[in-house]
Amino acid sequence: MTPPELRLRSFAASFAMLLALLGTKAGAADPGTFEAGYFSGSSGFGQMGGGFGATPSGAGGLGGTGGFGAGGGGELGVGQFGRFPFRFTVSLQAGYDDNVYTNSAVQQGSAFTNLALGASYQFGSPRTEILVNVGGGITYYYNRPQQSAPDYNAFLSAILRHRFTARLTLDITSYTAYQVEPDFSLNIGINRRAGNYFYTSDKATLTYLFSPRFSTATSYTFGALLFDNSSAGDSQNRVENTLGNEFRFLIQPTTTLVGEYRIQLISYTGGNADSFTHFFLVGADETFNPRLTATVRGGIELREYEGTMTNNASSSETSPYAEATVIYVPAVNSTIDWTTRYGIQEPDIPSSPRRTTFRTGLNVNYHFTPRISARFAGYYQLDNYDAQGNVPGFTENSFDLALSVRYALTRYLGAEVGYNRTDVLSGQTARDYSRDRIYAGVDFVF
Repeated sequence: MTPPELRLRSFAASFAMLLALLGTKAGAADPGTFEAGYFSGSSGFGQMGGGFGATPSGAGGLGGTGGFGAGGGGELGVGQFGRFPFRFTVSLQAGYDDNVYTNSAVQQGSAFTNLALGASYQFGSPRTEILVNVGGGITYYYNRPQQSAPDYNAFLSAILRHRFTARLTLDITSYTAYQVEPDFSLNIGINRRAGNYFYTSDKATLTYLFSPRFSTATSYTFGALLFDNSSAGDSQNRVENTLGNEFRFLIQPTTTLVGEYRIQLISYTGGNADSFTHFFLVGADETFNPRLTATVRGGIELREYEGTMTNNASSSETSPYAEATVIYVPAVNSTIDWTTRYGIQEPDIPSSPRRTTFRTGLNVNYHFTPRISARFAGYYQLDNYDAQGNVPGFTENSFDLALSVRYALTRYLGAEVGYNRTDVLSGQTARDYSRDRIYAGVDFVF
C-alpha cells in the first residue's frame, strides 16, 4: 500500500468505532461482491499512491494517520457537537514501487510522488449523526514507460443514522471511489492492476423494535463496478442489487440471535454471467464488554445463473457461506478488528467464470503516545477456480501486508513512513507476482 491506501483505512477504523458506539451491527455485511469494508470493520489496501486512502478500512494506510478520521477521531456520541465540524488534510509523499505493472513478466520499478487532499464533516444531535469524508489525489511515477500518465483517485464516504422514533431507526452507509489499484478489503475480487475503475457500495437499513427483545432490520444495498477500459470491463462491469431482512431476538443483554434472508441480483453489462442468489443465514451479535464485540453469520447461498461467460446454458450452484467480525477498542483512538468471509466470488478471469473465495484480514490502529502511532493491515485471500471446458481448475493465494508509523511533529504537522508487501501465488504461473513499496512523507491537518 502506498500513501493514500492506508489513509482510508484510518477512516474505516473510525467507522468501525462509530458504528460500535452507535450500536449498529458492525459485522452484518451484505454477502455480495460489493461488501464495503466498513460494514465489517475491515480494511484493505486501497489506491496505492492515488491520494487519501482509497478504502474504507480500518488499519490505516500509507499516509493513513494524517487522514480524516485518523486515530478514530471520527467518533460521534449522541448529542455531542464539535467546536468546528470540518477537518482538512493535505499530504505530500514520495516512495519507490518495485513492480508498477503488478506482473512477473515485466517487473518495472519506479520512484513516485503523491499529493493528496481531503476533508471531513461530522455532526451529532440526539436524533441524527452524520460523518462524511471526501478526498482525492494524484500520483506521478518517474519511470513507467507503458503508462506515462499519472494515477488519479477520488472517494466519497458517508454514514448517517436518524432515529425517527424510539422504535424506528434508519442507517445509511455509502462508499464511492474512482481508482486504479487493487483493494483487498472491498471483496471485488481483483488482486492486480487492471485499469481505472469506478466502485460504489451504498446500503440503507431500516430497523424497527417490536418489543424489548424482538426487532427486524430490513436493508437494501446497491453496488457497481465499472472499468474504464474494455479489456477488463467486458467481463467484469456489473451492477448488484441486494435485499435483506434480519429477525433479531435478544436472549441476553449482551447477546442477540439472528436469522437472516437475502436475495441478490447481479447484472453484467457485458458477457453472460447474470445471476440470482438466495442466502439463508443464522448467527449472533455478541457484546462481550464495552470494548469487545463480535458478529457471526453462517448458512448457505443458492445461486442461479442465467448463463456463463463461456456458454449460454443456465445452471445453478450451492455453497456454504460464512462471515465473522471481531472489533476491539484497546484504548482511546486505537482499534483492532478482524474479519473473515467464505462464499462464492465474482470472477476476474473470463476463461474461469466460477470461483469460491476465503478471505481474512487483521487491522490494527494503535496510538503508543500522543505523538507516536502505528497502523498494520494484513490480508490473505484463497481463490478456488472451477474447471471450465478445457481450462483446468486451479487455486490462487494472495497476501497483502502494510505497516506505517507516524510521528506528530506539532498539533497540525506529522511525518510518516510506511512499507507494503503484496504476493500472489497462483496455479497459473503467468499470474504470479510480488510487489514491494516504501514511502515517506508529511501531512498537515487542520
